[in-house]
Order: sequence, then C-alpha cells, then structure tokens
Amino acid sequence: MARVKFALSLLCSTIALSLLGGEIAAARQESAPSVVPLDVQFGKPPAPVEASGRDHLLYEMRLTNYSGRTIVLTEIDVLDSNGGRPLGAFAAKDLATMIATPGQQKEDADRLQIGPGGFVVVYFDTAVPKGTGAGLRLCHHIHVASASSGPPDPSRTILKAPPLTVSSEAPLVVNAPLGPGHWLAANALSNDSDHRRTIAVVDGQARIAQRYAIDFVKIDAHGRAFTGDPSKNESWAGYGEPVLAVADAVVERILDGLPDNQPLAPPAIKIGLDTIAGNHIVLRLPGGKRVLYGHLKPGSIRVKEGERVRVGEVLAALGNSGQSDAPHLHIHVADAASPLGADGLPFAFRSFRLEGYAPSLDILENPGGWTGPATSDIATRHRELPTDLAVIAF
Repeated sequence: MARVKFALSLLCSTIALSLLGGEIAAARQESAPSVVPLDVQFGKPPAPVEASGRDHLLYEMRLTNYSGRTIVLTEIDVLDSNGGRPLGAFAAKDLATMIATPGQQKEDADRLQIGPGGFVVVYFDTAVPKGTGAGLRLCHHIHVASASSGPPDPSRTILKAPPLTVSSEAPLVVNAPLGPGHWLAANALSNDSDHRRTIAVVDGQARIAQRYAIDFVKIDAHGRAFTGDPSKNESWAGYGEPVLAVADAVVERILDGLPDNQPLAPPAIKIGLDTIAGNHIVLRLPGGKRVLYGHLKPGSIRVKEGERVRVGEVLAALGNSGQSDAPHLHIHVADAASPLGADGLPFAFRSFRLEGYAPSLDILENPGGWTGPATSDIATRHRELPTDLAVIAF
C-alpha cells in the first residue's frame, strides 16, 4: 500500500558546495551563509525504534533545486550536532540507493542529479547505539557539485538552520497480532522496502502511512509458505489464522465483503484508497494512535465499529484481499484511520523470538521453503521491531 508531508520550516543542514563555472560564489569561511540554491526540508521528525539491538531513526529529506542548472549530490554526512560526532557517511554509491524522485523513474547515478526546478526525496535510516537515539540533534553535511564539465571547486559553504531533533517519545509497545508459529516479516523495517518508499497524496498532503509497516507471512515447521497448489489460498500456511488485538482499544473502522484474491495473481477487484488494504480493521488506542490490520479473510471479522476490544481478543482471520498476492497480514501504526492518508508511527512488539533471516522473498515461491538457522541463532527480543526478512515466533 503507502507517501510524506514536508514541513514548511527550513530545518538544519550544513551544505558543502563544490559548484563549477562560478555560478555561485561559495563562501570560504565556515561561518558565512550558504548560497547553494537547494531548499532543504524534512518530513516528520524521527522517533527512535529499536531493532537488531540498535536505535533506528527513519526520516525523509526533500531537496529542491531553485537554480537553472543541474546540481549533483556527491555525499551526505549525518552528525550529532552536539559535538559533531559522525553518525553516518553516505557517498555517491550508497546515496543513489537512498534517493527517489516521485513520479519519475531514474536509475543509479541519475538519481543523484537534481535538475532545474526539480526535487528529490532522500530516505534515511540512521542507526545509533541502543538507548541513544531519543533527543539527538542531527546535522547534515550535503556535498554537491555542478553537472558542468571541469574540475570541482573545493569551496565550502554552510546553510545555517536549526538541527533536526529526534523525538524523545518512546514507540508504542504492543502485543502479538498473531498466534504461535513461524512468521516471515516481509517488507519490514528497512530503508528500501515498498512500505518505506510509498508516498501517497491524500487530501493535498503527501505522507508515508506505512513507514514502519510489516507483512507477516506464515511458514510451517519445514519453512514452507505453502504446500500443494500455490494458486489456492488454502494451500498457504497462514490462511485463516486468527488475527489478534495487540492492545485494549476501540474499533474505529471496518471494511468487509471484498473477495480474496487468487494467490500469485492480480487483485480480484479494482484497487483504490478504500480497497488497497482489502478487508481491514482499524483500532483506536488511548492517546489516538491507530493500528491497521489489512488483507483479512472476507466474512471473518468478529467485531463491530465502536466496540471495545481487549488485548489478545480474536478480531478476524488472515486472508488475501485487497492489494495482496498471497495470504498475509499487513499491520502498521499511524496517526489516522486512513490506510494511506496518515503518517506512519514507530511501534514495537513486547517480545518475540528471532529465529533467523530469510535470504529473500523468493522463499515464498519456492516449494522447498526456508531451511532456517542453527538453534544457537535463536534469540528473544523485547520491545523491538523485526527488521526486513526476519523469521520470528511470538
């Protein structure tokens, strides 16, 4: 399913300039104001979420070129503005994988180019030691060059603006949405999953509702997602599994009656804002955060809008409706009930057992499934999110 609302205020970035041809006279003093024609804006400030023993800070930067010449990004460095401690350095090769231009298809180095009047979105997943992310003040050194030929000018300039401050709010901690068994966390926490990169514009605002979303696919004791004919929903290990309330909450929204899709085939219905999550439930938690459960089995929803539910209560059954090509549960936390017209919020599971990592999503199409790690690789995690391709058990 998911896109990001960018703040109007100009937030902190330090910009290192190396433009050619004298188009911009770069100041050589660190204290001089920047005249690089890039407008720097950030979306929702990040809040730390723990995964794999580190605090992950997910946020987006929008860079807009206000000049008549193409500007090329060559490097972005992330620092702790309190003391200048380096937190990440992204040279051109890595930076190209972090950049997208919504509405355009660009490949490799072309992604680094910002044409006249153009813009790019840079996606960050800055990982810092566990317990150190809250309240960090992030500063960014953005190295740029002109697309013109000739040697780069080593001149440097600094855009003076406030740093991007990481929220000190702890992520929402929830219980398991599914019962016992082995679950593959597909399109889970990462910087390049489909969930992470889907910006949707709803009511004139661009947001990423699925910033922290997960697609849970069940695999059996032999690591297989299906046995028998994969074109039948009943062949899939997770089909019909109970879906559970992750917290005490109120049912805010329900959609039911959409048909299940045939696995590995296009959706059975036209996909739009209302149908992309298929049959779905939205719970409203105390404090206003919402939990969305998507792709539920038609006719399986046991609750009604306005009903209060308790943690662990069975809400529905896992299905294959909406924008889905195999039975799975989509779950995310956001600040509104709309599947896409909301901002995704960090959350964590109270506990789960990490059993290893699948090499890719190809195991979902392989009758042989996932062979799994040695027993010694298994570890219990508390108040974390699984990262992409993790195989876990609640």
